[in-house]
Parts: sequence; C-alpha cells; structure tokens
Amino acid sequence: MSDDYQGEFELFSSERRRSCHDVARAFEPARLTQARILAEFTKAELAEAVHVSAAAIGQYEAGATTPRPEILPVLARVLKVPVEFFATGRPLGRLDAAEAHFRSLRSTRAKDRAKAATHAEQVWELTYALEKRVRLPDVSLPTVPEGASPSEAARITREVWRIEPGPLAHLAATIEAHGIVVTLIPLTNKAITRVSAYSTSALGRPLIIATPERAASIYRYRFTCAHELGHLLLHSNPLPGDRQQEREADEFAAELLTPHTQIEALLPRTIRMAALDRLSTSWGVSIESLIRRMGELRIVSDVSVRRAYQRLNNMAAFRRDEPIATYRGEVPSLLKDALSLAEQHGLTRAQLASELCWSTQHLSEVLGDADSRPQLHIVK
Repeated sequence: MSDDYQGEFELFSSERRRSCHDVARAFEPARLTQARILAEFTKAELAEAVHVSAAAIGQYEAGATTPRPEILPVLARVLKVPVEFFATGRPLGRLDAAEAHFRSLRSTRAKDRAKAATHAEQVWELTYALEKRVRLPDVSLPTVPEGASPSEAARITREVWRIEPGPLAHLAATIEAHGIVVTLIPLTNKAITRVSAYSTSALGRPLIIATPERAASIYRYRFTCAHELGHLLLHSNPLPGDRQQEREADEFAAELLTPHTQIEALLPRTIRMAALDRLSTSWGVSIESLIRRMGELRIVSDVSVRRAYQRLNNMAAFRRDEPIATYRGEVPSLLKDALSLAEQHGLTRAQLASELCWSTQHLSEVLGDADSRPQLHIVK
C-alpha cells in the first residue's frame, strides 16, 4: 500500500509534492475532522477508503500523529477538498452540536447534527473572511429582562427594532439588518436537510440556518426564522430538542409575527377558512398558525381548533406551498451582498475560495446558491 501511495504521489509535479510536504508539516487535525464529517464518513469508512487503519485516522484527528505527505492527496481526493485544506494558518470555527438549537432532535441522527454544526462552522469562516473586506451590520439583539415571557420578548424586539404595527414585512431582511446571518442549505445537502432548521450564537455572530424543506413554504419559512430568533434571544444555554424551549420559541414567533393586540380584533369569531386565508396572505403566516392563535387567545375552544386542523388537512385549496424566492426581503442576502461588494473592490470568487482552501463549487454551496443537478439542454 505504501508503494501505491508513492506511485500516486510521484504523479504530482515537484511543486505540488513540496506543497504536500508543507501541509504535512502544518497539518491541522481539526480540519480533517471537519472534512470527514462534511463528507459523511465515519473514521472506519475513511480509513478503508484511503487504505489505513481506523486507529490511524483517530490518531490524525487527535493530533497524535501526522499523515505522511503521500497520504494527503488521497485524503483530499476522497473528501473532495484541496490538499491545502488540511493546513493551519486560517481561522477555524469550532462548534459542538450541543451549542446549537435543533428543532427536530429526536428524529435527527447524531451524524446529521454533527454535519449541521460543521456546516455552521464554515458559514462562520466565510462570514469572517468577508468581514475582513466588508463591514457587516453590527449585531443588535434586544436585551430581554430576566424572567420575561416569550411574548414580552417579542414585543420588546418589535419596539427596539422599530418594527411598524401590522404585518412584519421582509422578515429575513430585518433579521440580517441587525447583524444576524441567515442562510439556506442547498437542496442537494441531504443530511443537513433532515435537521430542518437550527441556530447558534456560540461562534460570535449569530447564525440562523434553514433547509429547503422549510423554504418550500413562505409561511413555514417565516415562522422558522422567527422561531430561531426566539431561541437566540431567550436561550443562551441551548437544550437541543427541549420541549419547553421549543414551546417558548413558538410563542415568541407567534407574537412577533402576529402581535395579539393587533391580530385579535382581525381574527374571525368562528373558524372561517376564507377569512383566515385572507389574513394568512396579508400577515405572512400560515392558516394553521392563525388557527393556533385563535386557540391561544381563547377566541375558540380547543375542540374547535382540533376540528379546524382536521378540516384543513382535507382542504387542499388552503394548503399552499409558496417558495420564498417570490417574496422580496425573505431570501437571505447578507453574505451574497457582502461578496458582491467585495468583488466590486477587486476580490474574485476564486480568490476567496483559495483563501478559505475550498473549491469554488463548495463556496457556492456554503453561500446557498449552488445547484449541482445536471442541466437539461434542449436540442433545437
């Protein structure tokens, strides 16, 4: 096996071989862990793919030993990263999955949560690299008094952020304007899409990350962003999957999007789907959310709420999926706008990818604008 490595290694130019030696001397164990988790390999699976022992991978990641220069190109090929990715010398985000808020903890595999946390690390690294060139909005999270209820926190947020009475237009843009990075995971990233949505403030600048499943409906997406904002404000000590924290984040989102002093008078006194549909469109929340609001405000009974949900499940006309791309101010743009501004001052995507030691395709994926599906060409 050593001969196989040497044969492959000799195919590189002398400059590339020197690069491998340099990376071996400056090897960063955490980078191997990051690349392995993103590629969805266990240590044993990676060991088999590169023809070393599982113990060797464990030792590389623990920093006990360093991969030989000729092994690095094989690791890079298997994990789909440049060899330089494994070197020290650039900022490294470190996030434990326990430091993030995950909505669907019980139904999400530990490896998917680990990949989601690793993805957040790279979103932070991209943000850090852009922030060296472009001044992003300062983080401006309202201070919530200890003991305040989620509804009170939502009212404070609307007041501090000077949100006008009525529907909260451009929710994602409003959140990003206050220094919080919102990003979407590409549809092709299957493992993380199973996570649904998550957020963290453990990396310094707060992050809210949503999946295509959440972005399929503008209403579900907006509620998700508001829910994750609630976590960031209310839960400095995340308890991933904790029912109480999830309920509190839901309460925050409902009050932020539909303040009870404003929505109560507009809600019908009985469940009338046509009226709720009109309110849904104007306020940017789902009919389900409005029905739940009617129950919370004691406009209708719990029995009526359950019956309404049953009726709604049987009424396809009122269950719409409207992509967020059709709604101004809801598609995250902070990072893309920052890159666009940096490009106007001489930075290219290739240069940024090289600085991060990523491929340009991976840069696009972290930005959330990649589509790796094959393109159909019509023959005329």
